[in-house]
Amino acid sequence: MAYSMTGIGRASGDLKEPPLKFDVEIRSYNHRFLDISIKLPNCLAPCETEIRRDVQARLTRGHIVVVIQQDREIIPTKIEVDRNLLDAYLKLAEELRANYHIGGEIDINTLLSIPGLIKFSQPQIESEGIYKDFKPILERAIHDLMEMKKKEGKNIVREISKSVKIIKECVHEIEKIIPERNKYYKEHLLSIVRGAMKEINEERLYQELFYTAERTDVTEECKRLSSHLMIFQDSLKTEDHPGRRLNFLLQEMQREANTLGVKANYLEISKTAVRIKEEVEKIREQVQNLE
Repeated sequence: MAYSMTGIGRASGDLKEPPLKFDVEIRSYNHRFLDISIKLPNCLAPCETEIRRDVQARLTRGHIVVVIQQDREIIPTKIEVDRNLLDAYLKLAEELRANYHIGGEIDINTLLSIPGLIKFSQPQIESEGIYKDFKPILERAIHDLMEMKKKEGKNIVREISKSVKIIKECVHEIEKIIPERNKYYKEHLLSIVRGAMKEINEERLYQELFYTAERTDVTEECKRLSSHLMIFQDSLKTEDHPGRRLNFLLQEMQREANTLGVKANYLEISKTAVRIKEEVEKIREQVQNLE
C-alpha cells in the first residue's frame, strides 16, 4: 500500500519520574530524499540520536519536522542563595550609606529582585531512562502520522488508477487502429508512386513499402507501454514506498508515447498518443506526493 508523502501526527503523554508532560507533533512534506529536522527541549537533547533513528525506521522519503514541547517543568528540589553575591551587595550598600550619607533601608523585596541571587537547581536526568518512558509518546505520534499518510495515499492511488485506466484504453484503441493505419499508409504510398512513374518494378515497390510500413509500425511501442502499465499497477498495489520506481516507469511511458505520436504518422494515433501523454503528466503530479 502506497503512502502519501505529506501528513501530520500528534501525541501527548506524561512521565511520572521526573514529572513531565510532552506534546509531540510530526509533519511530513514532499522531498526527494529523507531529511529530518528535530526541535526538542533541553531535557531530551541527549536523546536526539535515538529520536532520529526511530523516525527514520518508519519513513523513507520526505522532509520530516519533529517538534517536541515540554509542557510541565521539573519541580525544583533545591533553592540556594548566592551568598557571595549577597555579601558583596550588602557591603556595597553600607559603603554608599557611609561615604555618601544616603538614607533608606534594604528590605527583603529589594534583595529578592537582585538578578542571580536566588538559584534553582534541578535533579540530573538520566537520558536513557527518560527516553525509555518518552518513546511510547513518540511512537504514537509516528503511528498517527503513518495513518494519515496511508489514508491520503489511498486517495492518491485512486486518482492515479483513473489515469492508468484511460491510458490502457488508449493503447487498446491504438492497437485496433494499427491495421487500418498500415493499410492506408501502403495504399497512399502506392498511389503516389504509381502517379509519378509510368513504369515501375512492382516487386521492388512492394519491398520498399513493406520496409517503410515495418519501420513506422508502432505495435512494439504499444506492447512496451502495456508492459510498463502492468509493472506500474503492480508496484502501486504491492509496494509501500514505490515513488522512485513509479517515476522511472513514467519516464519510460512518456518516451513510448512520444515515439507513438512521431513514428505512426497517422492523425488518429497521434491524437490518442497526446491523450496518453496528458494522463502520464497527471500521474506524474500525483506520484510526487507518494513516498
